[in-house]
Amino acid sequence: MATVKNVRPSAIRTFEPYAKEASVAYAFRTLIAPNEDNSTNTFVPATSSTERVLGVLEKAIVSTDADFTSETKVSLQQDMQGIWEFAVGTGTADINDEQGYIDLKDADEVDVTATSIDAVFVTSFVTDSSSGPNVGSGGKVLGKIVRWAHIEAPATN
Repeated sequence: MATVKNVRPSAIRTFEPYAKEASVAYAFRTLIAPNEDNSTNTFVPATSSTERVLGVLEKAIVSTDADFTSETKVSLQQDMQGIWEFAVGTGTADINDEQGYIDLKDADEVDVTATSIDAVFVTSFVTDSSSGPNVGSGGKVLGKIVRWAHIEAPATN
């Protein structure tokens, strides 16, 4: 499973506690969204239709955790100006993706072929170092998460 990694943190990043759902496992460093259906006060994993990112999970949540069956709060990292590394789950990233917007595929990957929500601004694509500069598989991109849940109200688009 891929993870989202903050490769260039900014000086204004924060770590805030949000409630997790009881008895649900989450992978380390995945994107988390607010639960927008208002059925519970807990967060949910990001999906391709996520319009606002709540944060990046700072620890895996597993069934052996002492609080696994409880709705307890866990730390989410928020860094509006940081540069994040994302695995490409759909499509192949290349130079043409740089300085453009792409969508999420799921909680830990992006879709470089989709631009309906524009959740990530691509700053560069990661090359295969064995092939030389700017030549590679396009399996990862670096970029900024641009649609944070606490910055603006939920979208109507």
